[in-house]
Amino acid sequence: MNFLRSLKANFMKTKRTPFRYIVLLVPILFSLFFVSYISVYKRDFTFQLKVYEIYFGVVSCTLPLISAILIGLNIMGEESSGEFRGLLMTPISRSTIYLSKLFMIILVTIIDMFVSLFILLIGMKFLYPLGTIQYGIFLLGTILTILGCLFLYGLYLIISLKFGIGPTIAIGVGGTIIGALLQTGLGDIIWPFVPFAWSGRISTVPIYKLSNFIKYQHLENQSNIQEILNTTFKQYMCLGVPIAIISFIIICALGVLWFNKWEGRKAIN
Repeated sequence: MNFLRSLKANFMKTKRTPFRYIVLLVPILFSLFFVSYISVYKRDFTFQLKVYEIYFGVVSCTLPLISAILIGLNIMGEESSGEFRGLLMTPISRSTIYLSKLFMIILVTIIDMFVSLFILLIGMKFLYPLGTIQYGIFLLGTILTILGCLFLYGLYLIISLKFGIGPTIAIGVGGTIIGALLQTGLGDIIWPFVPFAWSGRISTVPIYKLSNFIKYQHLENQSNIQEILNTTFKQYMCLGVPIAIISFIIICALGVLWFNKWEGRKAIN
């Protein structure tokens, strides 16, 4: 119960702050803009393939930066409202305070992602009413995008509490650039070791399951191509998903241990 109350309290603190406006407006505006962008696409078998490829390419690369901004703004609000007294003097356990703060921001992100996806899918069906849209694949891509970014939320929260919004956003910008670069052939080997690449890497492979992907990539003449794609999909799922989940658990544990001893940035300085 303490956790749920703390979770609700953390969200209520964001009222009339830039954080609240971002989480309310960005997913809606982005999706509407994206739907208008894809309205020029040719309505044929390539439609949902192109949409999936570009949508998740953009979202997975920008989410590390957006999450850094959200966490930075949220912690900046805690600092400006009383130098973290709201965090450090609340009569509940430090672990509950820390985890409720982290999970509030993650929960908001999850809701935003699904709102964005919902608008996108409605827009796709409106633009291409006769086409078959594989909703489950888009849902899987969204879930994998979120999973791949969970570790970064834990990392950003520690950095933001320790150093402030500036370094947090700076790391988010750098991470976005690194993540984008590692979606190319540069990241084929090293991506499992770079958290900024996880979201993009594991969210893109469900495209292999979309109808006509082989035709879209002109791979019809390659022998055993379907088997190769299925094997690649399984390899990414068996490697990327466990890495994302285990690393998130580890960063949560480390964050709780650190926060239990933290006495505020001003006290440290």
